[in-house]
This record gives sequence, C-alpha cells and structure tokens, in this order.
Amino acid sequence: MNSRLDTLQAAVLLAKFPVFAEKELIWEQEIAARYTELLKGIVKTPVVKENFYSSWAQYTIQLPDKNHRDGLQEYLKKQGIPSAVYYQKPMHRQRAFDNCRYDDDDYPVTNRLSEIVLSLSFHPYMKEEEIWLVADAVGRYMGR
Repeated sequence: MNSRLDTLQAAVLLAKFPVFAEKELIWEQEIAARYTELLKGIVKTPVVKENFYSSWAQYTIQLPDKNHRDGLQEYLKKQGIPSAVYYQKPMHRQRAFDNCRYDDDDYPVTNRLSEIVLSLSFHPYMKEEEIWLVADAVGRYMGR
C-alpha cells in the first residue's frame, strides 16, 4: 500500500509532533504507572522491563478467565467507562491466514490471552480522577 498525507494532514502532524514527543509520551508513562500502582494485586497489569519504555497504544490488563473479562467489560460499560477487546481472535485464526492451516494447539498462550485481556480507557490527557475512577471500578468488580 502506498499512503500519502495531503498538505493539511501534514501540517497538523508537524504541529502535533513536538507535543507528542515532548509531553504526551511522558504523560502516558505517568498514567500507565499510576494504573499499575492502583491495580496491583487486583488484576495482572502490563510489565515493561527496566530501562525500557512503552508508547502505550493501549493499557491492557489480564483477568482470570473469559467470564471475568466479559463481566468486567459489561460492568465498566454500565458505569460509563469505555474499554475494549482489541484482539478477540488470535492472528492464526484470522481469515487471512486460513490457507496456512495453523494448528490451534500450537498457540496456547495466544489463545488464552485472546479470551482474558481487556484494554482500559487510556489517553495522554487523562486526569488523576479519571484514572482513579477506572481503577476503582475494576477493584470493585473484582471484589477488592
């Protein structure tokens, strides 16, 4: 695929890039760290190795099983809190790979994760109250 930005899109991107590089990446690290702190011991949170950082496209937690994941997502929805399951179907089960004839048993981790992960509301402009609201709702649902 060959994609090109038109002049207006390029101008917006040029204006936005310094803010992204100088502020938003830092804010995302802080928000992810706060989520991790608040959710510790409640759900399995993402791990970023020491001396590394993530660009945090999503903040994705792991639940004990599919029932907990689906139940939490419904609970958050009723609270007006967005969440998403971005990878409901593992890559090897995608229609584009039908002709590859993958053995589903070769991917036990991928299969499990596709059933238990949930991405929480996350963006660089989240306020402390919003982070706490989401984490508190997760904790309440999980009985903590």
